[in-house]
Amino acid sequence: MTQTRLAILGMMILYLSTILMTGAVYNQLPKTVPMHWNIKGEVDGYGTRATVWITPGIGFAMMALFVGLAWGITKVEKERAAVLWMGISMMAFFVVLQALILRAAQGHTVDMTRWMGASMSLMFAGLGRSMRDIPRNGLAGIRLPWTMASDEAWRITHHRASKIMLIGGIIGFILSLIVSGMGGILISIGSILYTIVDSYYATRPARINRPS
Repeated sequence: MTQTRLAILGMMILYLSTILMTGAVYNQLPKTVPMHWNIKGEVDGYGTRATVWITPGIGFAMMALFVGLAWGITKVEKERAAVLWMGISMMAFFVVLQALILRAAQGHTVDMTRWMGASMSLMFAGLGRSMRDIPRNGLAGIRLPWTMASDEAWRITHHRASKIMLIGGIIGFILSLIVSGMGGILISIGSILYTIVDSYYATRPARINRPS
């Protein structure tokens, strides 16, 4: 099985899992369910029972988006797989989100901040892992003026960002579980912001030596 087929299979499994888990408990849910939490982990938004199908809908749209993106920006197998694995990282996050929403809707206490922090951190780690093989394009990746202007700057940025985001995501995951979910989220987001600064200085020779 090729890398792209394996990735598509993974996306389909994640999508179907949200459908199955939602369908399995849907008739047991109350007419009004919690759908939004603030940064303190407190419920601050509700919806009708039918709104629990929003997340599976997002999952389907995301799957279609990343498959189209993978075939739209490159013909290289490895690069297509990298784009698809980015989609898997994001879809896996939404699977966890849906599981948390359904558990809360059934009346269970859910530490939303902690588990959202942990799952979001793993999503950033997964995105980082895929970064190194994404080709230069205008839709996905770290699109900065200097990375869009040079293949070398793009390559350097994404190879370095891959490590930074992977490490930041792992640290954020551990921090979310043992200290603070919000702290984990901030670490993960901070790793992305750091890649921009790192890219600017790491690609300086490539930018200076680029033919005008």
